[in-house]
Amino acid sequence: MIFVRTLCAIVFLFPLAEVYAANWQYAGIVGKDKASFFDADGVQHPDKDTVRMWVKNIPEKTIKSYFNSKNREQVIEDSARKIASGYIPDFLKLESIKRSHPTDPKMQDALATMVSDEIIANKPSVQATTTTFFEIDCKGKRIAPLTIIKYRKNGSVAKTETPQPAKYFYIVPDSSGDWLSMLVCPTS
Repeated sequence: MIFVRTLCAIVFLFPLAEVYAANWQYAGIVGKDKASFFDADGVQHPDKDTVRMWVKNIPEKTIKSYFNSKNREQVIEDSARKIASGYIPDFLKLESIKRSHPTDPKMQDALATMVSDEIIANKPSVQATTTTFFEIDCKGKRIAPLTIIKYRKNGSVAKTETPQPAKYFYIVPDSSGDWLSMLVCPTS
């Protein structure tokens, strides 16, 4: 009986959506108007040269809309707390990104923006336009979408694609695919 009470207490204290939630971390801009996030806790390494992960794209206007809503103060508070704890998104640690934000004020602005974007991306109510399961051949510098899910504005699935066989593309330098590979591929 004590076990059942303990289990019930755990379920009510930690809603299942939060227990099994992804950890979406900033991965760059796709096109000119979508922020890209990868599930850092779900990165898989089937072998030493291959990495698989989920990536979702959220329109910048969706992120801005959420930030400018009634949730603004909570996002600012959560961002400040996360930054004060010493958190820096791995994206900002990439050499190419550090070079593009050479002055301290620019880096501080980028830090605040990316942390708040990550907080917003992890909200279940914030809708992605696409979620893609990618495989990266780290050694060969290639990337392939294994599954692509496109969503309607209401959040329902509009289309799911699983390219057969998987079609690999060489990763273009300084692209979102390049940044993603730098974030998830093992360093040699």
